[in-house]
Amino acid sequence: METPPPAPLPHVTEPPAPAPPGPGPTPERPLGFVAAAGIGVAAIVGGGIFVLGGVAVAEAGPSAILAFALNGVIALLTAMAFAELATTFPENGGQYVYARRTFSVQAAFGVGWIMTFAHVVAAVLYALGFAVYAVAAAEAIVPAFAGSGLVGLVTPALALLATAVYGWRLTRGVAAGGQWENVGKLVVFGVLIAAGLATVVQRGPAEALAPLSPFLERGATGVVAAMGFTFITMQGFELIAGVAGEVRDPRKNVPRAMFASLGVALAVYLPLLLVVTTVGLPEGATSPAQLARDNPETLFAVAASAYLGSFGFWLVIVAALLSTLTALQANLLAGSRVALAMARHRTLPRGLARMDARTGAPIMAIGFVCLSAALLILAIPDLAAAGAAASLIFLLTFAITHYSAWQVRKRAGGLVSGAWASPFFPLVPLVGMAACGLMVLFQVVTVPSAALLLVAWAGFGAFVYATFLSGRAEALDAAVSGGDPQFGRLRGRRRSVLVPLANPASAGGLASVAGALAPPQVGRILLHQVVVAGIDADEAHIRKAMQEGSAALSNALVRTRAEGVETELLLTVSETPWDEIARVARAEEVSSVLLGLAQTPDGGEGADEAGRPAHPIDRLMERLPSDVALLHAGADFDLDRVRRVLIPLSGHNDHDRLRARVIGTLARKGLEHLSFVHVLAPDAPPEAERRALAALQTYVGDEARGRGEAHVARAADAIGEIVKRAAGYDLLVLGITRPRGGKSRMGALLARMVREAPCPVLIISHPPLLRGRGGRPF
Repeated sequence: METPPPAPLPHVTEPPAPAPPGPGPTPERPLGFVAAAGIGVAAIVGGGIFVLGGVAVAEAGPSAILAFALNGVIALLTAMAFAELATTFPENGGQYVYARRTFSVQAAFGVGWIMTFAHVVAAVLYALGFAVYAVAAAEAIVPAFAGSGLVGLVTPALALLATAVYGWRLTRGVAAGGQWENVGKLVVFGVLIAAGLATVVQRGPAEALAPLSPFLERGATGVVAAMGFTFITMQGFELIAGVAGEVRDPRKNVPRAMFASLGVALAVYLPLLLVVTTVGLPEGATSPAQLARDNPETLFAVAASAYLGSFGFWLVIVAALLSTLTALQANLLAGSRVALAMARHRTLPRGLARMDARTGAPIMAIGFVCLSAALLILAIPDLAAAGAAASLIFLLTFAITHYSAWQVRKRAGGLVSGAWASPFFPLVPLVGMAACGLMVLFQVVTVPSAALLLVAWAGFGAFVYATFLSGRAEALDAAVSGGDPQFGRLRGRRRSVLVPLANPASAGGLASVAGALAPPQVGRILLHQVVVAGIDADEAHIRKAMQEGSAALSNALVRTRAEGVETELLLTVSETPWDEIARVARAEEVSSVLLGLAQTPDGGEGADEAGRPAHPIDRLMERLPSDVALLHAGADFDLDRVRRVLIPLSGHNDHDRLRARVIGTLARKGLEHLSFVHVLAPDAPPEAERRALAALQTYVGDEARGRGEAHVARAADAIGEIVKRAAGYDLLVLGITRPRGGKSRMGALLARMVREAPCPVLIISHPPLLRGRGGRPF
């Protein structure tokens, strides 16, 4: 049967993130259209062209103008993708948020990690650019300084000083793009362009424009090479999307600000390059490319001197200093906001989410970005290397952004309500993705050192994530996914749950839990009846078994349909029901298996004569690669009526993500009170109690999103203490470790817990992780 297309999504807003540690307000929305556009203008206009324009002209000659124009086209296509995504998800984080919404938390970490690095490298580029022009000014004022041998020390020192000053400004809450600096540099650019065009008219177009021939001085290869080195000069419009959570009326102001800043950049770049490569050639210069090769970092100052004398030189110096400083601040701002979003989602250490109590600035994230930039200032040898690395990283992430925009529109069944619509869908994201991808390949081939730098950073990040961050990040992500079914829909993921049924009385309760494990719109529930009968079973036995199973299936089907979850019915016949359940679970590739515990499990421990776990559920779990949940509850149990939940915990375990998803679903269904408890031995040292409480508070912040309690108890009888505390709760959630080495986990422990618990018990288990991090049930 054909599945109807999904209904378009409403405007997507994620539930509030966990409160960051320490005091401090969450950034509000202080930025209007002018301030938001100022961030883009600060980042794009001037800094890049002054720092890398000489490299572009050296590579392509006069056709550097074409290289910048083509980069502008790619940037415009990319801005359309950003505009649609930023108005779909109007929150801080930019590409990191889009990857998290569209793909997975692991992919989001990868994108956020390299995006933070990209902004850091861009900040390094502009800090060094500022230092180079400051040194050029010093040499012009004090000619003896050029040969003093101090240049090699002063350049990185000035770059470090600029990074420190503008980082400090950000900690004071200065988030806008440096409006006075923006106005000042645009005035200077206007004077440079106007004077140059006046010189073209004065000399006559034929004479003045003669240096443009031959236009393709270095051929098409030179144009593409120049595009690769200088794409970073178009970077900056996406910084507005990265701070969309701080922009007023983001659905209107974010797209307008991005397109306005990009338009201002092109209106400055193209005529300025025309002037520099024509009337900017001093007497005796053979070609623009040769002049650029002789003066790669100060080309524009030399060119301005050719038609404005020393006044033109100082105009360029002033414009370059203002441009590089505003671009430095904008990239430090964007990098810190990506790091802040990652820390709130636990894909970076939670300490980076700390906010200043007075200004509301993310001081730890700013410090992290500034420190990283300072280290790279001392490590990166020159501006060309920094520009190539930054361009490669931005091109790669822009290609991913185009893919995200395409996938969000496709999976959402159309444009999300209220979002800005990119025209000619899906042509714009596909063309943009292809253009960025081809540029990435060209960069990898022509500048392998930039690719190696990116690979080294990505590899280091993968190690850090897998070793230190993955557990908490994926648990928090599971909690958010459980609370917001649209997460799974936008990611294109479907969760399926197999529910074997035999008892009609418990079928409705099991179905309510299945709806939590397989949420609406993205889930599938497979209701399974196993008719236990051998080849020689008589007709009466089969009819009775089918009659009981049919009642169970009917009760469960009514409930799952009420949940709005796609449901299928499956009837199979087998002599060994546990083996049949395992076979069906593998054949259907289900995400979870949900079983009812109608009776108290026996108290046996250990293994049978064959060395297998003694309890049949242990044997089943040993064979299943999926999550397993066991419910022991009365006939009237309904997960929708659960308001108070108790969760015993102890140390690390394999089922954090499954538990977090259940908690997220319970929160969506109206959970009112959640308690985590850790039971210590009476003689445990005080330090153990402090560590246990800190760990529980982490769970409260991540999985319960700050809405829960943490308790540490001392008792010689841990099970008895938990049973006593469970009085007054609607559900006890217990995680167990899968059997390893043939030892049963379903014996006396659960026998007593299920027998004595005063409330329903939900037992969850995740397959053992490859990293071998085990855990105890509590």
